[in-house]
Parts: sequence; C-alpha cells; structure tokens
Amino acid sequence: MQRRAELAAHTRARIVAAALELFAEHGTRGTTMKEVARVADVSPATVTNHFATPELLLAAVVERLMTDIQVPDPGIFADSTSLDDRVRILTAAMFGFFERTQRWFDLLGSELTEVPVLARAQADYWQAIQALYGVALAGTNDEVLAKTTAGLVHPATLHTLKTVGLSVREAIDVIADAISHQAQRR
Repeated sequence: MQRRAELAAHTRARIVAAALELFAEHGTRGTTMKEVARVADVSPATVTNHFATPELLLAAVVERLMTDIQVPDPGIFADSTSLDDRVRILTAAMFGFFERTQRWFDLLGSELTEVPVLARAQADYWQAIQALYGVALAGTNDEVLAKTTAGLVHPATLHTLKTVGLSVREAIDVIADAISHQAQRR
C-alpha cells in the first residue's frame, strides 16, 4: 500500500512538473491536458485520474510555482532593528522577487486576471505583499508613507529604473533611501 502511494505521488509530481514546463513555454491557455500527458510520459487518462479538470491541474501548478519562486514573508525582518533596516530589507527582497518572477508576469499577462485560478493566486499574492509592507512600516501609522512605499517598491518602478540604466543594487539603494528619507520627514 505504501509503495502504491509513493508511485502515485511520483506520477502526480511528474504531471505537475510537465504542466509547469508547458505553462512556462505556452501559458495556461496554450497548454492542453493531452500535451501534459505527453511531456509527463503518462496516458491522458492518468492525468485525468490525478486532476479531474484543467483547473485542478493549474491549481497544483500554481501551488508548486508559489513554493518555487519564494515569495518574501515577514521572516525576512527577523534581524532588523529599525525602520530603515526594514525598508532596505523589504526593497531588496521585493526587487529580487520581481527579478525572479518577471518572466512569469510577462508570459501570463492577461491570464493573471482572466483565468480564475490565476486571478485568485494573484489576489492572494498581493494581499500577502501588502501585509509584508505593513510589517516593514510597523509603528509608523502613516498612510502617505504606506502608499509611497507601495508605489516605489513595485515591479514597474524597478523596470523603469533598470530602463534608465540603474542596476538592481543601485535601484534598491535609491528606493530604500527615498522611503527612509520620506519616513524621517514625516
């Protein structure tokens, strides 16, 4: 019985890995269960036995992807002692995250809002990020600072700074310094 469960878990993992590979190439709409079966080297019926619908398969892929891309969590602030430290840690962690995930955002594009499983995952992600920003700014109770941080520690800001020639390290320094300066002024 144990061996059978291990084989089923292994097969399921192969199916999820195959789907992740295909989604990375073609997006969710450009991937079929039949193609997933081919890449996973299993029958289409096996895919359906593990994932009755494409949505269930996509949900498993999203769960795996969220683990793989390492979304920053409040643990990043474990050793921080000041607001300036937390702002710098937040900026570095988020800009690193944006760098790791940009290809997914580019690839999936409108699917992130139009495909229900992805829309839910994206909403959960942004809710977690807002909470993370709240932890970084704990004790300030400054709504303008919170909005400024959300606007500056953002993928579009990083993209713009890179476009004008800053490195990611320089962008982190500029943005963290700007937020810290804003916090001191308020």
